[in-house]
Amino acid sequence: MSSIADEGRLDSFASLELARDLLANMPAAVAYLAGPELVFEFANDEYRRVASDRELIGLPLREALPELAEECVAAVRRVFQTGQQVRCREPKPWARRDGRGDGRRDGRGDGRGDGRRDDRGDGREPEQIFADVVYQPVPDGAGGIAGVLLHATDVTEHVQDQYRLEALAEHSTATEERYRTLFETLPQGVVYLDADGSVLSANPAARKILGLEADSMATWPVVRDRRAFYPDGSLYRRDELPVMVALRTGRIVANRLVGLACGPAGQHQWLRVTAIPDARDEHGRPRRVYMVFADVTKQHRAELALQESNSLLGRLRDANILGVLVAGESGIIEANDAYLDIIGCSREEFESKGIDWRAITPAEWTASDDDALRQLRRTGICQPYEKEYLHRDGHRVPVVAGGAVIARRPLRWAAFVLDLTARQRAEQERATLLAREQAARVDADLAQGKLAFLLRAGDLVAATRNRDDLLEQATQLVVPTLADYCVAFAPTPSGKLVATNLTHRDPAKQEVLKLLRKHPIPAMGPLISQRAYATAATQLAREFTPGTPRWSDTVPGLTAVAAEVDPTSALAVPLMVGEQPLGVLLLGRGEPRPLFTETDVAVAEELARRLAAGLANVETFAREHTVAETLQRALLPVTVPRIAGLDLAVHYLPASDGVHVGGDWYDAFPLDGGRVGLVVGDVVGHSIDSASIMGQVRSLLRGYAIDDPAPQEVLRRTNVAISRLLPEAVATAFYAVLDPVTGDLDYACAGHPPPLAAGPDARAEYLDGMAGVMLGAWPDTVFAPGRRRLPPGGTLLLYTDGLVEHRYRDIADGLSALAAAFGQSCGQTAEQVCQSVQTALLGSAPRADDVCILAVRLPGHRR
Repeated sequence: MSSIADEGRLDSFASLELARDLLANMPAAVAYLAGPELVFEFANDEYRRVASDRELIGLPLREALPELAEECVAAVRRVFQTGQQVRCREPKPWARRDGRGDGRRDGRGDGRGDGRRDDRGDGREPEQIFADVVYQPVPDGAGGIAGVLLHATDVTEHVQDQYRLEALAEHSTATEERYRTLFETLPQGVVYLDADGSVLSANPAARKILGLEADSMATWPVVRDRRAFYPDGSLYRRDELPVMVALRTGRIVANRLVGLACGPAGQHQWLRVTAIPDARDEHGRPRRVYMVFADVTKQHRAELALQESNSLLGRLRDANILGVLVAGESGIIEANDAYLDIIGCSREEFESKGIDWRAITPAEWTASDDDALRQLRRTGICQPYEKEYLHRDGHRVPVVAGGAVIARRPLRWAAFVLDLTARQRAEQERATLLAREQAARVDADLAQGKLAFLLRAGDLVAATRNRDDLLEQATQLVVPTLADYCVAFAPTPSGKLVATNLTHRDPAKQEVLKLLRKHPIPAMGPLISQRAYATAATQLAREFTPGTPRWSDTVPGLTAVAAEVDPTSALAVPLMVGEQPLGVLLLGRGEPRPLFTETDVAVAEELARRLAAGLANVETFAREHTVAETLQRALLPVTVPRIAGLDLAVHYLPASDGVHVGGDWYDAFPLDGGRVGLVVGDVVGHSIDSASIMGQVRSLLRGYAIDDPAPQEVLRRTNVAISRLLPEAVATAFYAVLDPVTGDLDYACAGHPPPLAAGPDARAEYLDGMAGVMLGAWPDTVFAPGRRRLPPGGTLLLYTDGLVEHRYRDIADGLSALAAAFGQSCGQTAEQVCQSVQTALLGSAPRADDVCILAVRLPGHRR
């Protein structure tokens, strides 16, 4: 078992090892020496490189590096004993073994080499290196020193380059050419300064490191507008700068770390500066100085990062934001309060009994822990993974854990643990809410779909005025929205139910389903369609067994239908108007659709209710349409009067859509002097009442015309009579008096569309004049007279608004189309004119309004 001191060391170093990846990848050499024996417990790759890639872990310092200078060993021991940091600012020689014979530097005991390569390749000559070393004490948990953190920056090249510069300065006269080549190719920056501050020369590396052009390096200070500062942030005074000190003292000022603020954002650049006095006068005072420097920004930042990570990780452990522990294969060695809270263990229990991390892990997570342990042995770290702990009260705590090795013999690791309970609870709540939202969305979509279905059904019922069309469109609406097939049954006078309309989503099965039309079934029987008709109640069959009644049981000839359709569920809904059944709607579903639900039953019953109301309305509309049309035809002239020398024709077209008949009328009657009265009008409204009012208005106008045929007077007297006798009635009318001999046409208009007139040249024109106010709108209305003379062979066309206006066409477009069609028909007989404009403007489409067309043609030459 490890000693208490060992555990203290591990405790202090645990937070450092949490940053193992950072330490391992640092460009500087870092190692950790533990205990009085100064045993290597950690060394990064850079340190191993410096030590010739030897195995150091587990070995004391003196045994691991026997060639290390004694003063370095003494410094490490002093740090461990005193707890005070030691920094070797002036690098000391530090020898290492190197069996490679290629490219080793010549190293003599005084550390001054001539830079030549030893190519013997026997591996016996050690290479001498130099390092800038910081020895940092690492406290343990008990207030003592657990070990020493060693941070070494390899400055061998810098030191040896410095020695070369000194040798080069001593032999500058004899070796000037060699000096110049070395000066220009050195990786370190070199600036040669006169005592008065002028720059005598600067090598390319100096310009590159400082980011300056050659012409900007003429006088001191070389770097203008940049303040130099110490590592602690305080500013250098001018007389403290290495160059100034060397000139003042005549001594070499070596390895001073100087910081410069550079760039627009004020980034820090760190230089390792050495100032070498040169060209002394007779009193020994230097008149010139070399400033040699290297950019060590990366190394310095790495050192600062190491210190910062040590501080941050220590604060993280003490802050108890997440669980932090040190563990080994035998159990947990140390843990912070946050970790103990996760597993429900007190500090007293932990210190007295300890914790076995295997014992608090459920069995199903053993494989995950074993895999993490293998990762630690193989790579030194394990990737974060999720697992569970058994809390002291028995419940499970979901966590995410990760770790890094801090010792290998025995294996120890530092780990972090984050409690995922709150996250898991939030995810569960989110999943619950999401499931509810999805269910609500599904219900809403279903409800919206059913509502849209019923709205379409309502539109269908409102727009259809034919029983067969209504049932046919209803069955097509049901399939496939609500069912796979739908059959509408209607009763016959013989007491049977006959399939009048049917639809199947499969065209092949629909052909088989049509056999039902040839085989009526009894109104009473075991089938659900028979029961629905007999009981006036919806029948639902969700399961079909061999004993379930089928169509073939009622009508043997329907065996093929029963076998082909083969539903998995069926629904029969009666079509009822009050207590009177009008038929049955049968719906069926097969595989793979789900069975009918109660919601489907409610939708089907609502559809049946609307469909039954529509069927009842169709029958009512049909009866009223017949009555209205009969009444209107009875009130209109039976024949057109025959008037010598006048070609007269009339087309009356009752509305074909619903009961929209009853308001339009026409009239033609002889007057004194061989003249003829021509009338066309329209009573506002579409009902039987409108047809009745039309008959009264026609009689009033004809009577006033016999008494005084002047058109404006006839309309005035008719308007007064309507206002008094029929106060609810409003009508439009056009009344004209035509003299067939002269072609004179006198007319007046009461809010009616203007007639068309055309001569033999086929140029059609609408009669001008005031449109006037409708009859019955205002009792004191005065109507303006109009006059026109029709030429021989001329034609006059009177009509009602149903000819030029309907829901799909604006009246202005209708009037243009009528003028074109009328112009093309001029010169034809009156009958041909009526037929031509009727065909051009109405065609064979259903009509929502009555239409009257009255054509009059004077005698003359045909075209």
